[in-house]
Amino acid sequence: MTNILKKQLTLCNIYAIFLITVLSFMTVGCHSSRSGVVSGGNYQGSSAEALSKQTLKELFTNLEAGYGEWESVKMPVTLNLISPKSMSIGGTLTMERDKSIHLSFRFIGMEVASMMVTEDSIYALYKLEKLYFAESISDLLGGFPATVGNVQDLLLGRPFMLGESRISLSQCTLSGNGATWTIAPDRNPMGMSYDFTVDTPTGNVELLTVNLPSRSPIIADYSDFASSATGPMAGLTAISAKKGNTRIAAEISLNARKAEWGKGLGKTWSAPRGYKRVLAADILKKLNKK
Repeated sequence: MTNILKKQLTLCNIYAIFLITVLSFMTVGCHSSRSGVVSGGNYQGSSAEALSKQTLKELFTNLEAGYGEWESVKMPVTLNLISPKSMSIGGTLTMERDKSIHLSFRFIGMEVASMMVTEDSIYALYKLEKLYFAESISDLLGGFPATVGNVQDLLLGRPFMLGESRISLSQCTLSGNGATWTIAPDRNPMGMSYDFTVDTPTGNVELLTVNLPSRSPIIADYSDFASSATGPMAGLTAISAKKGNTRIAAEISLNARKAEWGKGLGKTWSAPRGYKRVLAADILKKLNKK
């Protein structure tokens, strides 16, 4: 394994940690201008082009009805970092509903890194340099109410409400003009706001837009939808953000055709012997230098 390859995989592993943890912070989107609104059951119509209250409710109900319950899933995944550097690594994504997310990264058939998010912790392992990461979710998120289930829905391209197991119509604002319609949860923690744009003809979530105080929006653009045992899921998620003058762009590709849905696919994690622990502060320092 060359030093160049080690460097690339180190960066890719750090970025993977960054991607999952930071997106856990950012599970919400901007409130677009609305011509018709359903909020907590109250409707305000100001344009003939606006979708009616009843139509919006039907669209929401049909969207939710299209998603089935699931216990665990395993499928191939590819992470592509486009900017500020270009690199790609593939592996396997394994998830237990509302319990855990496990990513195993491979190169020439050999596992070189892995990471796992549970209800209370996040772990990562980098085998090439015998490093591991283990931190409390509550410490990393600083009280932000994202759950494992929220991140799972984010990865699959499905709407969610921060801190809740289901998204509720009574706690959302709906709006639309026919071609697309929007779901905006009414509760926005820590000055953030978020919404989901849904394509009306297909019923698929097109965008998750996140507005943060004094920062450029963060966009998750969903495409390449496929049918699965639990309803439609996005095959490609393109993520774009800006940190200062640095543009961050990445893609998450999921292979729905090779997905295994069922029971007992979940993973466990334990601290490896002979590995050095890397702290969250160390990773943040490295990220800030990129």
